[in-house]
Amino acid sequence: MKKQLIFATWASLLICISVFSNFYAQEKQSYFLGSTAQFEQQLTSSVSEREARALSLAISEHETLNATVNYNKINNGSMHLEGEIQGDHPGSFSIVIKENKLNGNILLFKDKKAYTYYSDNGKAFVKETDINNLVCTDFSKSPSSYKSEKSSSRTTLADINNLQSFPGAAGCILLDFNGHYMPAGSGWNGGNPINAQPSGMTASAIEEAWEVVAEDYRPFSINVTTNESVYNSYPQNKRMRAVITTTTQYHTPGLSGVAFVNSFSNAYDNDTPCWVFTWGATMPGKFTGDVASHELGHTFGLGHDGINGGGYYAGHGNWAPIMGMSDRPVMQWSKGEYTGASNLENDLAIISGAANGVGYRADNAGGTYPTAVPLTIVGNQITPVKGVIERTGELDIFYFNTTGGNIEISIKAADRHSNLRPRIRLHGNTALPPILDYTAQSSNLGLPLTFNTNLPAGKYYIIIEGVGDGTANTGYTNYGSLGAYSIYGKTNSSLLSTKEIKENNAVKIFPNPVKDNLTIDLGSDNDTYEIELVNPVGQSLYKATTSEKTHKISVSEKPAGKYFIILKNTKTGLRKSYNIIKQ
Repeated sequence: MKKQLIFATWASLLICISVFSNFYAQEKQSYFLGSTAQFEQQLTSSVSEREARALSLAISEHETLNATVNYNKINNGSMHLEGEIQGDHPGSFSIVIKENKLNGNILLFKDKKAYTYYSDNGKAFVKETDINNLVCTDFSKSPSSYKSEKSSSRTTLADINNLQSFPGAAGCILLDFNGHYMPAGSGWNGGNPINAQPSGMTASAIEEAWEVVAEDYRPFSINVTTNESVYNSYPQNKRMRAVITTTTQYHTPGLSGVAFVNSFSNAYDNDTPCWVFTWGATMPGKFTGDVASHELGHTFGLGHDGINGGGYYAGHGNWAPIMGMSDRPVMQWSKGEYTGASNLENDLAIISGAANGVGYRADNAGGTYPTAVPLTIVGNQITPVKGVIERTGELDIFYFNTTGGNIEISIKAADRHSNLRPRIRLHGNTALPPILDYTAQSSNLGLPLTFNTNLPAGKYYIIIEGVGDGTANTGYTNYGSLGAYSIYGKTNSSLLSTKEIKENNAVKIFPNPVKDNLTIDLGSDNDTYEIELVNPVGQSLYKATTSEKTHKISVSEKPAGKYFIILKNTKTGLRKSYNIIKQ
């Protein structure tokens, strides 16, 4: 008997199976199976008799389905059965009883019917449900229209086996391109094991796919990684593996992805993954990333974004929802703001909700003038800043002081496949309109926005926010305009931090110029200082913390040229930079 892997399709059929299923069509009548304990005993007796694999599953008073058990795990107080439905009603089933609670489902694909198992006050039931609550059909999509984008700022590939978007985050997503063996009883393949082969994708396509998923999940405390060891460091209810594979023998060729809904933090203990199917070396990175984000969205509890009276929503203009179906350039989380939306779920609230236990990232910059973050200036270079707009309507505010002159400060979203459409404003007097106000081109969100202007001496603020493009029906609102940005630049003027180490601390740095060893005399205030040596492009070459009066740094092996010593008083936060010439 040929075993079939029950998979969702992106290309022709997408199946989304709910792990928990006690919320279905109310007009259907439940069939009473006895107490949960009695039902468990009946199943135990059936599967233990002469090691039989045949099983009869009653779904109503007059109907019984013939099934074959492929996976059977029975311990004291728990049971886990999986298998296939035989005969004229082919499909699959899964039954889990744990701590006297019943969960499970029966899926009959030919008949387009579905049933759910559940328990209520110690009683076991099975109920027919609309298969569309569990299975989404007639979803056609092809990767042929996808085109990979080149990164404008990258000339070499990263280590594709150790990509991480947010080390130390509360949750983890593993994009597994290397192949994976899934043991029996995973919920897939009628309970049979799966030996999934590697993705077959090129290194550049793998990196691009990771960038897509990393940007989609950027607002949340989730580390999107390709490193198996990082994934294994997380508890099972705070991690999800997306197996990206060419394996086709368990499913119809041309399928693209599958996921159990709410499986990120489900009751199973077997690391049930979601799946993305590829076509080898020609598989586009963006297509793979879009499918992965979509399927992972199901694992966090999201349903499909559709249109009333129709199927999955394909978007409009250059925008589409991640949980819809499209190859449009801008794919964002949605709450069904477009006219005729069939799903009004708040994607952001669901992913960040308590059920998943990951939440949002911590804000990297204040959203008011008093909580603004200072830019660090070394010589004439702004130390690059990386930030994230993680919440709808959020403002990230930075500031700098200048003695007057030209500045050139750039802010840009992710290099490619950005979800963030940044708007940036330069303010002097906070009570007046902005001096400059720019918004990213809707056709290329990753192009840098640059303030290049002469400024009089004073204090200035940079405000960054995510904005929409048109309306919800012509483009998109600011709801899903979230993601990464970076700040960088230079100045011909003298830019200073608002607070500096006072000169009467008598700090001395000598000799200057220096050839071998640099001595830093911190004066007589007895405070602790952070000492950093930085090159002209802002790279940190040396860092130490000391409370000693003098500190020495060897620069004998450094190339000749200009360097900077940055001192920071750890008690007061005051800081100052000093120019150093290396001979």
